[in-house]
This record gives sequence, structure tokens and C-alpha cells, in this order.
Amino acid sequence: MNIFSQRVLSLSTLVVCISLLAPAQQKKVFIRIGQQEPVAIAAIDSSGVSYVSINDAAARLNLPSVRNDADQKLEIRFAGQRIKFSARNPFIVITEIASNLSDVYLSPQEVFRKDTTYYAPLSVFPNIFDKFVTTVVSLDTSALLANVTAAPAPQYDIAGIQVEKKLNGYLVTVLANRKLGDYESWLNDNGWFFLTIANAKADTNAIKQAQTYGAIRQILTFQSPTSVQLTFRVSPDVVPPVDVMVDSATNNLLISLRTESKAVRAELEQKRKAILQKQREELERNRSRYKLDVIVLDAGHGGKDPGTIGVTGIREKDVALGITLKLGALIQKNLKGVKVVYTRKTDKFVELYRRGQIANEAGGKLFVSIHCNSMPKKPSRANGFEIYLLKPEKTERAIEIARTENDVIKLEENYQKHYKENLTAEDFIILTMAQNSYVKYSEKFAEIASDAMSKSLKIKNSGVYQAGFLVLVGASMPNVLVETGYLSNRKEEKILASKKGQQRIAEALFEGIKEYKAVYERSLKEGSIPQD
Repeated sequence: MNIFSQRVLSLSTLVVCISLLAPAQQKKVFIRIGQQEPVAIAAIDSSGVSYVSINDAAARLNLPSVRNDADQKLEIRFAGQRIKFSARNPFIVITEIASNLSDVYLSPQEVFRKDTTYYAPLSVFPNIFDKFVTTVVSLDTSALLANVTAAPAPQYDIAGIQVEKKLNGYLVTVLANRKLGDYESWLNDNGWFFLTIANAKADTNAIKQAQTYGAIRQILTFQSPTSVQLTFRVSPDVVPPVDVMVDSATNNLLISLRTESKAVRAELEQKRKAILQKQREELERNRSRYKLDVIVLDAGHGGKDPGTIGVTGIREKDVALGITLKLGALIQKNLKGVKVVYTRKTDKFVELYRRGQIANEAGGKLFVSIHCNSMPKKPSRANGFEIYLLKPEKTERAIEIARTENDVIKLEENYQKHYKENLTAEDFIILTMAQNSYVKYSEKFAEIASDAMSKSLKIKNSGVYQAGFLVLVGASMPNVLVETGYLSNRKEEKILASKKGQQRIAEALFEGIKEYKAVYERSLKEGSIPQD
């Protein structure tokens, strides 16, 4: 017996009628309780279905209600019961307040919310009372007020399960009382087959009575407000794929389980192991190929290109080289098996295109270009370190910094051979397309290095940006450009010019490289194939 069937309510008759004089898409639904005068409730049409405003119904019928828009739920109280409606959900939960026991009514359509108003299908009102209350409920949809008793909807969408033996396996039939909605299924390697059906309610007692034999060892049912999952433990001779289809004549779901002999299974298992072994060997080759074993350090500018000049005359090329050499020494001392390649180790001029060539020829796995920032007006208050990724410019400041760093190409002989003058954002998109596979790791390194430098340095962290640096274009590997600080700022120039300051920056960058190496190599291992 239903938990609500024992409750006697003062509601003797609920009459619902639709006004035929209302304009298209908008209606007035009249609800009458007992001998009271009918009250007009707002209603709308959607996809050919009439929906009633639950908010308006509660207000007009003087029913207490609580609206929770954060969870998209509306609850009304009626005669010792809480009736909870949830947006985008066909399940309506009715709870007896005294016992706190609940039951669920499955609406033929979902409840939906428009602004702050919740709408339920018109049929819900008589059906809820017909299902959970011992009273006569009539539905009137004509101007003549001819009463017709509303037929209750089936209590369950899934009425049971049947198992049959076939020539090449087994057929499992999921008995449906209506056309079921979306479903998905999968067979795992541990001998369990899962079938999840959205917006459906199953008769769990009937399913427990289903006869299991042969390939079907056990059936479990997990019901939730939004779906039901049928879980089958199957015998080892069931092989994928498992086919699920709808019987259009009955709406039942048909599950075809294919079984194979021990000899066939043994042959398939042997083939599977051979494929896995081949995959392991390929993975190990890739792992060796992509191992972070070469780091290319690029000291910006050099030789006839001094870079930016500080407030007291400190040259960017000298600071960049000092930090680069100190960083390289830390890597060689502390990261065993990692080779450091420098684009320059002395005060010499190296063309931008040549720096990328050096990195590629060495088989570099990470390219870090070291620079110093500056403002046109000196001294200036601008300060902080910045890390840049190779992408088309997004801000005016990024455009200006990229333009300043790229001006070095004008010191190169016949630079037109290697670069198009006045590169546009579209040009950079084309140039960087070949590096798309490295963007993820470039971004990861920039994030890690930025955090490491922020923890270790007194220099402000100004963030990670993107800009079109030519020095990064040719490096076919994860790459970033680090602006270590502003030479146009007196305080930062002093740090950048000192050996102690350069060492601190090198140590901070090293911590970022060390952490990135661990993250990078862990990502390679995540693709591993375990041994049997």
C-alpha cells in the first residue's frame, strides 16, 4: 500500500479545466477544490503540451511554498505533505511530513523553469492526487465541464527483465511500459555490463525476481531521481561488443550478448597480448624520444646588439648572459642526464633565426630565452618579471615589448631572407601553427616558472602573457621568453646588475625547470600500458 493512501484529506474533488477563450500559447487553467469557486491559474503551451505555473497555483490555492533558485527547486506543502518540483527533471518527490517517508511520481514531461516561475505539465495535478490520495479526481478540458476521470500513468517505466538462450549467445529483454529516453551502455574488463537509462524508474522488486542463468550471473538495480542503472555480472565467455537496440513494436530494450568457445577466446587473448606488447614497445620508443634530456638556454641580444640600456648604463645583453650561464650551471650540476645547450656563451651577436636552428639541431626539449625589460622613459616606476608565450599579441604593452625585442633583426645581414618585414597577427598565426603541439607544455612551464620565481624573488610577478617574439618562432619545442625585470627601474636595475641578484633569478628559474621536468615526465608515464 502506498505510504500516502492512508491519509484522508479534505480535498473531495479537484476539477481542472482549460479556458477555450485564451489566446494561442497562453492559457488560463481553472482549478476548483471541493465546492469552492474555481480559481484561474496561469498556464502556457510548449511543444504541444499544456503547462501550469506551480508558483501561481500555490499562491492562488493558499498553499505554503519555498523556492530555491540556486538548486532550481520549488516545494509546496499540502495536507501534511511536501511536494518538490525540480527544473529539468521529470521526477516529482512527495514526502509525508510526519514520517519523512518519500515516494516519487514520474511526470510525462520534465518540469521547467522560466525566469523565477516553475511549470509542470497540466496532467501532473490530477495524476499526483489520483496516485497518492484516496479521492476522486476529475479532469475537465471542455467548455461543457464534462467530467472525465484521469487515468493514472504506469507506476514504473521498466517492469522487469527476461533472459533467453540463443544460438550464439543470450538475449536480455528490458520490459518497458513506454518509449524510453536516452541510454548508454558499456562492458568492462571485469565481467560487468552496465546499462544506464535516463529519466526512467524501474520496478526493482520485479527485476529481483528475474531468472538469471547461463551468461547472466547477477542483476543489480541502482535507481536515482534522474536515471536507473541496470548492472549485469556476465560470464567470462561474453565478448564485446554488446549490442543494445529498441524493439519499436513493444518499446522494450533488447541486449544481445555474444559468447565464444575457450579455443576462440584463447586465440583472441594471444592476439591481444601481442598488440599490447607492440604498444608497450612503441610507447617506450616515444618516451625515449620525448624525454626532457636537452634544455636550450638563450641569452638575449649580444655583440653589436646591446639590448635595452638601464638607468646607469647597464646593458641587457650582459645581464641576460650572466643569468643564463648561472642557470645552465645549476641544471648541469643538479639535473643528471640533462644536457644544456647555449645559443651563446660569450658576448657575440647571434641572429634570431639562428638561435632556433641551434635549438632544433641539438634536439632541444625546452627553450628558454632570457631578457630584461625597459620603458622608453628612464627612470620609470614600471617593475616586475614577466613570462611570454608565442602567440599573436593581445595587449598594447605586449605588442610594444615584442616590437622592441624583434627590432634586432635589423642588425642582421639580409634579414629579409628569414623574416617578412612588418609581420601582422595573421602572419604570426601561420608561423606558430607548426608549434601547436607544444603550446600545452609551453603554457605549463610558464605557469610553473612564474610561481617558482614569485616564491623566491623580491621582484614583483607581473604575470604570463602572449606576444609574437621572433626568437621563439623557430624553436620547435616548448618555449618561453622571460623578461626578468626592468632596467629602467633603479631598484630592479641594481638587482639585475649584481651577481647575487642574477644568481637568485637563476635559482628561481631552475626551481621552475626542475618542477616542470617532473610534471612533464610524469605526463609521459600516464600513457603507459601496464604489464599483465
